[in-house]
Amino acid sequence: ANDWLASTMRCSCSLLLLLGSALRASSFSVPCHAAASGRPAAATSRGTVSLADVGAASTAFYTDEVRKESYPSMADVLDAKVADPDLRRLMLTLFGAFATVSAALRAELVVKAEEQKSVFGDVQLGVDVLADQLLWDVCRSEPLIKTGSSEEAPDVREMHAGGRFCLCWDPLDGSAIVDNNWAVGTIIGIWPAATGVIGATGRDQVASMVANYGPRTTAFATLDDGVYEF
Repeated sequence: ANDWLASTMRCSCSLLLLLGSALRASSFSVPCHAAASGRPAAATSRGTVSLADVGAASTAFYTDEVRKESYPSMADVLDAKVADPDLRRLMLTLFGAFATVSAALRAELVVKAEEQKSVFGDVQLGVDVLADQLLWDVCRSEPLIKTGSSEEAPDVREMHAGGRFCLCWDPLDGSAIVDNNWAVGTIIGIWPAATGVIGATGRDQVASMVANYGPRTTAFATLDDGVYEF
């Protein structure tokens, strides 16, 4: 069972990212405007786009979103979009963990971990171990979590016998490029205790969450009616 989990976790993490990207693309439109630059413009399903709208790397559009007087809080959004109060509580706890990891990345040295325990043979960095320990701390302190499992040590560990949810995560995806100051992330899948993780499918998940630690820290989460970015 543990071999099965180890061999599928990497695929599952990649699929979570692809699924999140696909759902986000289908749920949100990117605001664009046609700048009067005199440069060629192209008509797309999202409007007319000129080269002036495209960033230097040609990978994203500048937003024309304007500042609002106020925004709903994360708790307000979850209250409105997640019916299960226990799941809301767990997700808020995990959002807090993302913030802790983000702060740690800004303070920690990027060096090899003293002990190399990756079952995949990857070189573990101190930030890998730190992020993983923070998520295990969440599992130990949150009674809603029945089991936890990590890419760093892919065995399923029981946390709380009466917990309602099973977590599986990659604590710091892309850590091999963190020393280049490129974006890295945390990926978490949440399954109900009734299915557990072993043998479960993506369709059995009650939620998935991805944190992106870049120039800004953002997080994507599947709520009851789609994917949201915070």
